[in-house]
Amino acid sequence: MKILKMKFLYKVLFITMAIAIASCTKLDEKIFDEVLDTSLIDDPANAPGLVNPVYANLRLLNEFWGTWGLQEATTDEAMFPTRGTDWYDNGIWQQDHLQTWSADHGHVGGAWNVTLQGISRANTGIYYLKQFPSTVEIDGYIVELRFLKAYYVYLCNDFYGQTPYRAWDETNYSIAPIVMDRAEATQWLITELTEIIPLMKTKAQIPYGRASKAAAQTLLAKIYLNKEVYVGTAAWNDAIGQCDAVINSGDYTITSDYWSQFQYDNPNAEESIFTFIRNDNYDLGGGGVWVNFTLHYHQTFGNYTSLWNGGCITKTFWESWDNTDDADVRKYDDRIRPTTGLNQGFLVGQQHSIDGTALETRDGSPLVFVAEVNLASAGEAEGIRCIKYAPNPQTTRQFDAGNDFYAFRISDVYLMRAEAKFRSGDVGGALDDVNAIRSKRNATERTSLTIEDIYDERGYELYWEGKRRQDMIRFGHFTDAFSEKPATPAHVRIFPIPQSALDVNPNLVQNPGY
Repeated sequence: MKILKMKFLYKVLFITMAIAIASCTKLDEKIFDEVLDTSLIDDPANAPGLVNPVYANLRLLNEFWGTWGLQEATTDEAMFPTRGTDWYDNGIWQQDHLQTWSADHGHVGGAWNVTLQGISRANTGIYYLKQFPSTVEIDGYIVELRFLKAYYVYLCNDFYGQTPYRAWDETNYSIAPIVMDRAEATQWLITELTEIIPLMKTKAQIPYGRASKAAAQTLLAKIYLNKEVYVGTAAWNDAIGQCDAVINSGDYTITSDYWSQFQYDNPNAEESIFTFIRNDNYDLGGGGVWVNFTLHYHQTFGNYTSLWNGGCITKTFWESWDNTDDADVRKYDDRIRPTTGLNQGFLVGQQHSIDGTALETRDGSPLVFVAEVNLASAGEAEGIRCIKYAPNPQTTRQFDAGNDFYAFRISDVYLMRAEAKFRSGDVGGALDDVNAIRSKRNATERTSLTIEDIYDERGYELYWEGKRRQDMIRFGHFTDAFSEKPATPAHVRIFPIPQSALDVNPNLVQNPGY
């Protein structure tokens, strides 16, 4: 499939000031562009229009050719093999899988642009909100934007190890921003989040889709969990403390119906901590082709008429599953089959239409999905497909999925705490947290636990949710050989700085190895 959809991500968005993207974060007021509408700073009633664009930018993070793709297509969970004349795209998808990217790699550049755009929009919103008199509402919006800025800084730091930084009141854009290295950005994040957490509202105090105190605590827990990777010093007890705060709040529950949270109408899912809001009633842009990129051309249903036969899971990941007791819940669910012909989870074996007809490939062979995949020359049916988020068959926007996307959910927090407990010596406490998940998934509870069991459990629970690259790095597996990928050098654990960014900011220095 020729990825024409990528074109907007290749624009240089390094220091953007435009903030006119539509939003669906329950901040329903008009969105303004401060460059064009000088009345913005005269009326505090316009404040939500400064917050919306920063939330709207989140939707660009879960594109399969952008940030989500870098978290998944670079790992053993997902791959995009070349299929005849489709999906080669100048080798970009093979480079993702083989971890042979360069400073000119389009996905690396696209993710950089989106994260830097998020930081810029947060600064813009904070700057103009600061022009209004201080009120509870205005101050609340500012704190939310500080969290969102921290979230984008976290992504940039995790991906690239360098983060261009401006304070919100630095408005001389003729001066290149300073650049925080990984240690500096990590400390900035810890300081900033520690400061804003007491100022943030709880789940009950803020509308669905907005950043809560628990979202900030979960982000801080993730930073502590990865601190050993970032700076060489572990912070397991700090991670446990933040996870405790979220879990003990009582605001979030491990659902007993795993697939309910991945339906197309999934607001207020009980596990949701921080969610990117989507709604296929509107053309929102970004993150909308979960179904199209993976299904075979002939698996059409409802209004899904353009399918691209691309992404699949790797054989390595498929073989990592415990097939004795975990297949029935997290691997397969049939609730959408009557309206789509598909199951959710992994699509394996003979595929059927809604009426039960056995589907065929374009050459008339049975459409039987198999685990074996040839990266450079895959057949139409090679590769087990994945449908994590259920489609709405009656949507009028097949490329603009309506599923809310989870950045953080409570099951992840339990598994984070389990890992931090295990690494700090509390194996019993870790086992309890893992079994808290498994008991809700109808999986046999474990009687013993290794660190690799926790790694596997994260794969079972969180696959295709944009977590795998970070997990593989933290558990020491990212550079391992898997599914046609040979072992790779350590420097690929950080992406290169895009050449376009180096060209405009002399404070950036290319990462070692590139």
